[in-house]
Amino acid sequence: MKSTILVLDDDVSTRKFLETLLLPEYLIRAFPCQQQDPIALINIHQPSCILVDSFDFCKLIKGNLATASIPLIVISSKNKSSDVTEGLTLGAEDFITKPFDHKELLIRIKSHIKNVKTAQQIQFVRVGKLDIDTMDRSAKYAGVLMNLTITEYDILRLLASRVGAVVSREEIMKVIWKDSATETTDRTIDVHIRSLRKKIPELAEHIKSVYGVGYQYWI
Repeated sequence: MKSTILVLDDDVSTRKFLETLLLPEYLIRAFPCQQQDPIALINIHQPSCILVDSFDFCKLIKGNLATASIPLIVISSKNKSSDVTEGLTLGAEDFITKPFDHKELLIRIKSHIKNVKTAQQIQFVRVGKLDIDTMDRSAKYAGVLMNLTITEYDILRLLASRVGAVVSREEIMKVIWKDSATETTDRTIDVHIRSLRKKIPELAEHIKSVYGVGYQYWI
């Protein structure tokens, strides 16, 4: 079954070019940005990747938990380094300036879709009594659903996926906080770990502190 690509661009020629370029391999749904609700379009067409020429749409899509995980590539005539930084800071997986190399675009689309499919294949992480479902972002311990914040869940998933290995605070910052990692402190991580241990006391036996380095999940 072909993957669907959602194109949101006000430029008619760009939409037509992308349709011609991508149609042999993908199902294309192309719309102008004006008077469109991007979240509604995503719900209707269920795209595997989104190409968009709108920072506002990028912010809306990446700020919505239901759509944030869909790969999004900004294709824009803006080409200043500050523009690229803004697009990526808003959550876009990639930024391509117009005019663009069509072969490069195809490679990037394939890469992002492949990465998502690979991640989806690893839907369940089970470590001892801990069960993590990466699709609905839920976690259970001994069959009981854990009420976690987004950050707590992400930290727990990272540690559990690397069971036995020591994960440094630096790596936790880069993986969880990404672009804002430099603004994160060790204390921030420690607070989230402490909250995890408080919510589920049993986790205190599994989440071990490694002095001067970071944390590890141990069974």
